[in-house]
Amino acid sequence: MEKNKIPKRLLIIGNGFDLDLGRNTRYSDFAKSDFWPKNLKSQLYRYLSQKSQIEKWFDLEGELANYVQKMGNTVSSYRALIPAIAQEDAQDFKIIVASMISYLQKVQSTNVKTDTLVAKVFTLACANSAFSKIYSFNFTDLNRVARQFQIPEMSNIEYVHGCLCDNSAILGINDQVDTIDGVYDFMRKSFNPHYSSHPVGFDLRDADEVVFFGHSLGDNDYHYFQSFFKHQCEENLDKSEQRMITIFTYDETSRMEIMRTLHKMNYGRTSMLFQNNKLNIFCTDNEEHKMSDAFRYWYQQRKSEIQQIQTKEFFADI
Repeated sequence: MEKNKIPKRLLIIGNGFDLDLGRNTRYSDFAKSDFWPKNLKSQLYRYLSQKSQIEKWFDLEGELANYVQKMGNTVSSYRALIPAIAQEDAQDFKIIVASMISYLQKVQSTNVKTDTLVAKVFTLACANSAFSKIYSFNFTDLNRVARQFQIPEMSNIEYVHGCLCDNSAILGINDQVDTIDGVYDFMRKSFNPHYSSHPVGFDLRDADEVVFFGHSLGDNDYHYFQSFFKHQCEENLDKSEQRMITIFTYDETSRMEIMRTLHKMNYGRTSMLFQNNKLNIFCTDNEEHKMSDAFRYWYQQRKSEIQQIQTKEFFADI
């Protein structure tokens, strides 16, 4: 990194970001709401409705993948019926997706909390151009949040799964799921007409610092991050490739889940991830005074650095 240049920083946003703003954007929140469709007839709908009632943390996309895999494991005598079942499922899938979008549109129309940790990170990102790019894995409109915070809107946001702001939200399954001779291809995210490529992997490797906020690094988006974390654990990693990695998660339970995912991504070389990089994981709910001290240091260090560089660049132009 050149001296007196603003570092390349990447912000990765997951659903924990919205939750910390006070938004009920979990799939389980949608399933419990009045927006969840009623009395649909398809086998897919019955399966999802049952799962949403018995699972506290209902993962709609995860259950879509489980359903397709379950259908693929049916006995051969039953498989001849699958194309007809899939046709009914496709109709109800469209209804479920449309209902979820309507639910989230209502959720994002409410005011957000402005006194949370995520508010500080977001304000830093907007007001000081701290991040060269923001990747949001949520559907909600970040610039709508910026307007509520009365800070400048941003043009450096990429919505990996689409956005409510232009009706491009994408819900579905990943390419790794076998869609049973293609009859469930309608669920593939990559087959959605709104799907577009995002250079997440390239930007991760190119960044000096990567900040994850509220992203679990879980199965639904695993493939976006695996190569990066695997590379950062290489034993002979060049010093120029060392990165600052900051992860904000909710509590100790979610921290442990992230650690397990990282352990899986780097084939058990988690210690090398710490050794090769400046890795910090902050929990946003426990030991608030210690958390605040740790975050304040992280926040002030970056804010001060950016302001110093901007001041030097200002006087250099005079």
